[in-house]
Amino acid sequence: MEQNPETREGRPVASTHAETFEMVTQGDLNIYGTMFGGRLLSLIDKCAGLAAFRHARTGVVTVAIDSVEFHRPIRQGAIVTVKAAVNRSFNSSMEVGVTVLMQNPWESVFEPVKVCKAYVTFVALDPSGKKVELPPVVPETPDEKRRFDEALIRREHRIALNSRLRP
Repeated sequence: MEQNPETREGRPVASTHAETFEMVTQGDLNIYGTMFGGRLLSLIDKCAGLAAFRHARTGVVTVAIDSVEFHRPIRQGAIVTVKAAVNRSFNSSMEVGVTVLMQNPWESVFEPVKVCKAYVTFVALDPSGKKVELPPVVPETPDEKRRFDEALIRREHRIALNSRLRP
C-alpha cells in the first residue's frame, strides 16, 4: 500500500460533506409510478463517492453498499436530496453514511422527509490502482462521534460475515 505523507493529519467530518439534488422524472419510475430502487442506489453511490473523494483526495471505488433502508416511495416530480459524509476511515477503506430526503411539490407540506438511508464502503486508490493509506476522520459533534463508533461495529460485522461466506 502506497503511503501518502499527507495522511498523517486527520480531517474533520465536515470537510467530507457532499450533497446532490435530483428531480424525479417519468424515466425514473417503475410500473407502480415510484422511483426505481436501482436509480436511487445510483444517486446514493455517486454522492457517497463525492464524500469519499473529498476525504481521500484521490480516486475511490465502491466496495459495498450496506444496510440500505427504503422508508417511503418517491413519486414523479419529487425533489430528492442525497446527503453523504465519511463516518470513519480505516487503512485504505472508509465508510460513508448517506441520508436521502424527499420534498414532494404535490403535498401541502413541503418539508423534507427522510426516505432512505445507507452505508457505502469505498477504497482509496492511486492512479496505478494501488491502495492508498487514508488520513483519519476527526469527529467533532456528538452525532459524528456516535457514527464514528458505530462504523467500527458495522465494519467488524461486515468482515465477519464475508469471512463466513468465502469458501
